[in-house]
Amino acid sequence: MPTTPQTLPPTAPTTTVTPSELGRHLLTIRGFHFVLGALGDPYARLLRGEGDDTAALGEEIRRAGPLFRSHLGTCVTASGEAAAALLRDPRLDTRHPGGDRAHLGENLWETWRTCHVTPMDDALLTLPLADYRRLDRVNRPVLGPVTAGAWRADVRSAAGRVADRAGETFDLAADLVRPAVAAALSRVLGLSGPGPDEGGRAAERELAELLPRLGVALDAVLCPPRLPVARDLEEAVARARVLVHDLVTARAAEPGDDAVSAMLATGLGEADVAAACLLHLVAGAEIAAATAADAVVALLDHPGQWAAVCRSPELAADAVEETLRWSPPVRLVSRTAQEPLAAYGQDIDADAHVVIVVDAANRDLAGVADPDRFDLAHAGAPSLSLTGGGPEELVAPLARVVATEIVRAAATRWPGLRADGAVVRRMRSPVVRAVVRLPLCR
Repeated sequence: MPTTPQTLPPTAPTTTVTPSELGRHLLTIRGFHFVLGALGDPYARLLRGEGDDTAALGEEIRRAGPLFRSHLGTCVTASGEAAAALLRDPRLDTRHPGGDRAHLGENLWETWRTCHVTPMDDALLTLPLADYRRLDRVNRPVLGPVTAGAWRADVRSAAGRVADRAGETFDLAADLVRPAVAAALSRVLGLSGPGPDEGGRAAERELAELLPRLGVALDAVLCPPRLPVARDLEEAVARARVLVHDLVTARAAEPGDDAVSAMLATGLGEADVAAACLLHLVAGAEIAAATAADAVVALLDHPGQWAAVCRSPELAADAVEETLRWSPPVRLVSRTAQEPLAAYGQDIDADAHVVIVVDAANRDLAGVADPDRFDLAHAGAPSLSLTGGGPEELVAPLARVVATEIVRAAATRWPGLRADGAVVRRMRSPVVRAVVRLPLCR
C-alpha cells in the first residue's frame, strides 16, 4: 500500500533525535567505512568517498563475483547482467519489509545496518517503489520521457541567460552549472515567470542558494555527512517543503504557464503534485547539475569531441547520454530484500541490503565497444543509469533536458573553452561524485 501521506505539509514532523545522537550515529557508520576500507573492502572504500579510483574499485568488486558480499553485510554487484536483473527484481525495494526502521535508535554494533544512513524520509528519497510509480503518474503527463522536451525552449533561454553573464574566466559549477539549473527549474516549475523581472531573479537566486544544500541528500543516504552538513541538509529540506507547498497552493488558486499548473490542470491532488515537485528539487537538480558538469569535464578532456559538439550543438544530447553511461550522476543504487532469495551464488535474507554499482555495471554491459572510453559514438548504447523505478528515474527526463541545454549553451558560446586548473569534487560523495569547482577560461 502506498505510504506517501495524503497531504504534504509545509513542514516535516518534529524529530526527537538530538544533534548528539545524530552525530554519534554518523560517526559510528563513518568508523565502519573507514576501518573496513582500510582492511581492503572495496565497497567500504567506495563509501568513504575520499578520492579513491572509483573505476578501479568497481572492477575489483566485479572480479569478486557477480554478487560480492561486503564485510559491511551488503551484497554488492558491479556485473552488468546481475545489475540489470536486480534492478528489475520485484523482491527488492527501497525500504525494509513491513516499513522502515529507526536506524538512529539501533545499536549499530549489533545490527550492522548501514543502508539508510541519514534520515531522508522528509526529502521523499526513501519511499517504497510503489509510491514512486504513483508519483510518476503525476509527473509523466507533464515532465515525463515524452513530455519534458516541451519545456526545452524555456530551459534553453534560462541556461543561455546564465551563460551570457560569464566573464572571461569563471567557475564551471558556481558560475554556470548550478545557477543555470536553478534558473531552468525556477522557470519550468513556476517559481519565476518567462521574463527577467526582479521577482524572477530573486526566485532564481534563492533556488541557487538552496539547491547545493539539498544536493548532498543523494550521497547522505549511504555515506554519513559531517554533522553540520546533515543539520544544514535538514534545514534545506524543510525550506524546500515550504517552497513547494506555497508554490502548489498559489498555482491551484491562480494557474500559470508552468509545469506545476499543468500537473494541477489534470485533476491531480495537490499533495502528490507537491511531492513530485519536491523530488525535482532534491534529486532532479543535483542529477542535472552533476550530469552537465561531468559532461563538460569529459568533453574538455577529449578536445576532438568538444570540437565536434561546438560544430554541431545538437550533439550535446549525445554527450549527455554518454556521460550518463560513463560517469552517471547516481553511481550507487540501494535496495532491500523483501523476502529471502537466492541470486548469483548468494543466499540473501529478508531485510538484507543490496547495492548496484551503476557506473561499473554500465561498463560491463554487452554491446559497447571499449566501454571504459568516453566517446560520443557510444550514444544510444545500453545503460542502467537512472533506471530501476526510484526517484532518479522519475526526475530523469527533465534532468536530461536541463543538462543538455547547459552543455549546448557552453558549446555554442565558447569553442575555445579550456580548463584553468584541476577538478575539485565534493568529499564524502560516493553516489554523485559532484564537481564543486573547475576554473575555466573562455
